[in-house]
Amino acid sequence: MQTFRFELGELPPDAEALRAEVREFLRRELGDAAPVRRAHSWGGFDREFSRKMGARGWIAMTWPKRYGGHERSALERYVVLEEMLAAGAPVSAHWIADRQSGPLLLRFGTEAQRQKFLPAIARGELAFAIGMSEPDSGSDLASLRTRAERVAGGYRVNGTKVWTSNAHLADYMIATFRTHHDPAKKHEGLTQFLVDTKLQGITMSPIIDLAGAHHFNMVVFEDAFVPEDMRVGEEGAGWKQVTTELAFE
Repeated sequence: MQTFRFELGELPPDAEALRAEVREFLRRELGDAAPVRRAHSWGGFDREFSRKMGARGWIAMTWPKRYGGHERSALERYVVLEEMLAAGAPVSAHWIADRQSGPLLLRFGTEAQRQKFLPAIARGELAFAIGMSEPDSGSDLASLRTRAERVAGGYRVNGTKVWTSNAHLADYMIATFRTHHDPAKKHEGLTQFLVDTKLQGITMSPIIDLAGAHHFNMVVFEDAFVPEDMRVGEEGAGWKQVTTELAFE
């Protein structure tokens, strides 16, 4: 029987040097951190640690320099992520923003949105959450019902998001709402928005997991006003955008 063999190659010297630099940083920062803390890793929320990573240039590594990025290779980014997760580093405060919120804005955001949010993400100063799932819309995301109704200057939002990781800690959420409803075309009429989590009209309730930890949230919108300039991309283009975003997960 023929078997597949995958021969491990060697990393380029600059990638190995970066790995050594990251390991030394982690040795100093984590020290004798307890195993229970390390086990949280990408679920560990530590803004100060994220700011230190930003200062090192280890967030937004592949993004354009004009938006605070560093234009480094995907391999170099992989080296940093591999070492962070292997060491159990608390990367949650920047994880979502670096992994998918920032890349989404790079592709679909306005220039003003890129200038405002991307450099701050790269510095490790902004935490993002993802507003997709709803009580009756999980794997069938196109069935979501949270409504964003056009009003003067923006949108009035009503509805509920659920299983929203770290929403209670995040500064912003990129959320998908329904701006138009046609039962026969449920993949149409969806739009994405940048939502300030401190907006009036937003209420969050914790969802405690079986281990007693609070990572998930139910987020209720009651006449929350989202300004026009916080819409991401074109109105009604949300399905294309959200599926693009999910490719980064």
